[in-house]
Amino acid sequence: MQNEIIEKMTEAGQTSYAAMQELSAINTKTLKTISELQIGFATYSIESGVEFVKTLSSLTSYKDLMSLETEYATDYGTKVMELGNKTTEVLNESRDDVVSFFEKSIEKAAAEPKKAPKRTSKKAAAA
Repeated sequence: MQNEIIEKMTEAGQTSYAAMQELSAINTKTLKTISELQIGFATYSIESGVEFVKTLSSLTSYKDLMSLETEYATDYGTKVMELGNKTTEVLNESRDDVVSFFEKSIEKAAAEPKKAPKRTSKKAAAA
């Protein structure tokens, strides 16, 4: 009886560990992708800011300044929207992966036959 309990607990522990590894892989992939997007955007922000400041020094009129600022703001806004869209795509993909994981886990759990534990009488256990 004790061996059965130990085997069941070992099996449950291994199954749980495997499930946690799979969820961890989904989270790691998601965080890595989002981090890469953030780093790319930060790099873009710094480079475009430096380029903007360099261009400011060559301007000679107020009209050129306004034109440059409008162009810079438009480009920056476009990049922000792209980042938002890509981040949304990554999070949606992650959500789909997690939902799929849980659906598979539920199907697997429902498919496993349920065995009732063997009951022994007090007389048999004492013998």
